Amino acid sequence: MKLIFYLSGDFEELAEIEAETFFEIFGGRTVEKGSQIAVGECSDEILNHLSKFGLIHEVSKHLFSCRSLKELEDEFHNLKIPEGKICVRVKNIGRKKVDSMKLERELGAILWRRGAEISVSRPQHVIRVYFSDRIHAGLLIRETNRKQFLLRRPDLKPFFRPGAILPRIARSLVNTAGIKEGILLDPMCGTGTILIEAGLMGLEFIGFEAYRKIADGCAVNLKYYGLPANVMAGDVRKMCLKDEVVDGIVTDFPYLQSTKTLGEIHELYTLAFQEFERVVKRKKRIIFLTNLDVDELASEHFCVEHKIHQKLHKSLTRRIYICRKR
Repeated sequence: MKLIFYLSGDFEELAEIEAETFFEIFGGRTVEKGSQIAVGECSDEILNHLSKFGLIHEVSKHLFSCRSLKELEDEFHNLKIPEGKICVRVKNIGRKKVDSMKLERELGAILWRRGAEISVSRPQHVIRVYFSDRIHAGLLIRETNRKQFLLRRPDLKPFFRPGAILPRIARSLVNTAGIKEGILLDPMCGTGTILIEAGLMGLEFIGFEAYRKIADGCAVNLKYYGLPANVMAGDVRKMCLKDEVVDGIVTDFPYLQSTKTLGEIHELYTLAFQEFERVVKRKKRIIFLTNLDVDELASEHFCVEHKIHQKLHKSLTRRIYICRKR
C-alpha cells in the first residue's frame, strides 16, 4: 500500500528517518519526500503498528499527488468517492499557500455535486490535502495522540532528574532503531524515558544505570507505567550480557563538561562502543545522544548512517548519532 506520513516540523530530520525506517521494516521504501511529508510504499502489516509513532503526526492512504490547484480540482472530479459521510481538510505546511477553509468548501462542493454525502462535524472519512513542496491527498487513517507525550513528561514521573529527553523524541528514536520485535537495550538509562517508550510499544527491553539510586528510581518509573523493572545497576563499559543478544541500542550519554579530562572522555566512549559492538546483533542499529563530536571514534566501530544536531540552548547542542553494526 502507499501511504502519506505528515511529520513533525520541530524535529523534521529525525521524523524523516523514523518514517523511512517504518517503510523499510515493513518491506517497502520512501518514494517521495517534501517539507514535513514522506510518501512511501510498504505492506499492509504496518496498519497494526500505527499507534507506535513518535514524530509522525498523521498517516493517510495515498490518493494522488499533483503540482497545481487546477490539477487538484481535476483529480477531485475523477476521485473514487468512498461510501459514507465525507469531509475535506486542507493543511498548509510552512508558509500559507492557500486559503484552507475556502478550498475545503470548494473541494467539498465538487464531491457533493458528484453525489457524495458531506459532513463537517461527523465525517466517516476525512480526505486530507497537504500543501507541501507538492500537493498530496489521502484518506486519513490515523492521527497520533500527541497529548500522551505531555502526560509522560519527565517531571511528571514519580522519580525525576533534570536532563531527561522528551518522550516523543525517545519514542521516535526507539522506532528509528528499527526493532520490529526483539530486545532494546539502553545501557545508560537514567530515569527510564527510553525504556518506558519501548515498553509501551510492546518491545522487550533491558536497562543499565551506573548509579544504584537512579537505577532504583528508574524501576519505580517503569512500575508506575505497568512495565517490568528490567533495569539494574551496572557499568556501560562492562555489561553482564552475552555477545550479540540485543536487537538495537538507544541511549543518552552523560553530557560531559570541560572539567573532565580528554583521557576520561576517550576511555568512556571507547569502552562503551566496544561493548555496544559486542552485545548488539549484526546489521542492527546503535543510536546514541551526546554533547560531543565523536565521528572518528564511532566510525571505528560502526557505520555512521546519520548525524543530527539539535540545539537545546545557547551553550548546549545535542548530537544524535544513528549507526549500524557492520
